[in-house]
Amino acid sequence: MRKLGINNFMFKGSSWKEQLELSKKIEQLGFNSISIGETWGEDALTSLAQIAAVTSKLRIGTSIIPTYGRTPANIAMTALNLDMMSEGRFFLGLGASGKIVIEGFHGEKFEKPLSRMREYINIIRLAMNGEKLDNDGEFFNTSRFRLQFEPFRNDLPIYIASLSPASLKMTGEIGDGWMPIYLVPTNMKNAIDLITEGAELNNRSLSDIKISPQVSIYLTDNHKEAFDRERPHIAFHIGGMGVFYHEYMHRIGFGSESDKIREAYLSRDRDKAAELVTDEMVAAMSIIGTPNECADQMDVFFNSGVDEIRLNFNEPDFDSHIKSIEAVSLLIN
Repeated sequence: MRKLGINNFMFKGSSWKEQLELSKKIEQLGFNSISIGETWGEDALTSLAQIAAVTSKLRIGTSIIPTYGRTPANIAMTALNLDMMSEGRFFLGLGASGKIVIEGFHGEKFEKPLSRMREYINIIRLAMNGEKLDNDGEFFNTSRFRLQFEPFRNDLPIYIASLSPASLKMTGEIGDGWMPIYLVPTNMKNAIDLITEGAELNNRSLSDIKISPQVSIYLTDNHKEAFDRERPHIAFHIGGMGVFYHEYMHRIGFGSESDKIREAYLSRDRDKAAELVTDEMVAAMSIIGTPNECADQMDVFFNSGVDEIRLNFNEPDFDSHIKSIEAVSLLIN
């Protein structure tokens, strides 16, 4: 059985009532999870609370929420309350986001994201264990208070969205899981080595960290159309979301392509930036093809050590989303 989830569960062109009905259908179809992220649109946690109320088996989680958008105590209260409401089905995906979003949207200074992440996770785990939130840190000085309710469990999984070598090492050291984007399953060794190195610093092993990438999928026999639909998404991250994805592409072997894409994007030629995303890049980081082709590509991820694939469906309308989700569900077994 393939462990598949639905990521980016917010579909334009439909009412929230329709989306809640779809969440129930996703559970019935056998998917493992629904995850929602945050940028500068709807918040994730309100939506996940409603999904939790109409489902009973699906894991629900964030992928991701930025650490700069809420205090660690606020994240702890909300995450542990959601976990209690869902009876242990919630997982918390955290990320730093980037300078553009954090300073332009949240109005917070983007500095020392890894040090800040460590403090967040420390405070959240104190809350999880029913302890006082005593943290004498560089960013947060909290004391005296403990949550006024007993958490459902003291091991709610915390996933970290990491790309840089330092953040990968930190993920191995303090995370329960890794949430990569644009993961190339045939080129994971360097990342895995860094995660393993971090895990060993804390007397852990790689098996203690679940790998749960988000991956775009197009179930189709029109490969060219699907490749062309995916190119703008990759170009946007390389050119429009700070330096992280650009630098990451260098580390996984797409440095020269990434330089050209970013140059075009920053010159406001987004069409050209998308055209510069090569077939090799799309094929390496996406799942595209007929049902058999997609199943084979999924298995490359799983055989490389991935625990769950959380799928992004980039369909043009709500009906197309439903049809694609139904079709992909046949690949679970």
